[in-house]
Amino acid sequence: MSGRAIAVVTGASSGIGLAIAEALAAADHDVIVAANTPLATQQDIAARLADAHGIRAAGFEVEIADRESVAKFATDVLDAFGAIDLLVNNAAIWTTTDPGVTALDEFDALVDVNLKGPYYVTHHFLPSMLARGRGNIVFIGSVSGIAGDPNSAAYSATKAGIAMLARTLAARLGPRGLRINAIAPGAVATPLTAPLQTPEGAGIIEQMMKSHPSPTRRFFMEPGEIARLVLFLASDASSALHGAVLVADQGLSAALPA
Repeated sequence: MSGRAIAVVTGASSGIGLAIAEALAAADHDVIVAANTPLATQQDIAARLADAHGIRAAGFEVEIADRESVAKFATDVLDAFGAIDLLVNNAAIWTTTDPGVTALDEFDALVDVNLKGPYYVTHHFLPSMLARGRGNIVFIGSVSGIAGDPNSAAYSATKAGIAMLARTLAARLGPRGLRINAIAPGAVATPLTAPLQTPEGAGIIEQMMKSHPSPTRRFFMEPGEIARLVLFLASDASSALHGAVLVADQGLSAALPA
């Protein structure tokens, strides 16, 4: 065994999840890279991280909305690594939908991936954490779950659920040695937000920036900015934080639209 902290990151094949996996590896964590993209993708990322940072890394293919897939994934990880120290529930999907008229299949998919999925993953890794009396869980939510986005109503509802899931698990499991928090990012430049990174999206963003209080005058943050917050929550420097939802949105939710 390496003696390093062992971290699982879901949705780690791109975007925020990949940045988190890279940051954790650079900080000397052993890293499990998990996503629903082809297994070779996760394995290639894991090999690159291991070579670059001298850590242990492994790639897994998992569909977090599928109970059996998650159960197998957790079993395989625990068999290979023995236990984990940090679970980062990052995997999610996003769509723009009108309240009340979202297609039911689309609504179900958002709930299945964004809310049920993180719960399934947490459910299967919790017993080993509780048995050891320690563990750290970080949920990646969204500012849309704090100040709802009427153009992404179903997505906002799932991310509000993530914030409350983190807080209620923290309330229950803190006395058993677990530390649990969430991060609620604003807009981050990732494949998930690609629809906004278009000429059509530029017009929407330009209008929003008229009342956006960002001190850097940016709408999009970089994935690494969120990854650094995960590092903070994974470290003893954040020991006072438990049951917190850190809003990381460049001030977007701090002011009403002009």
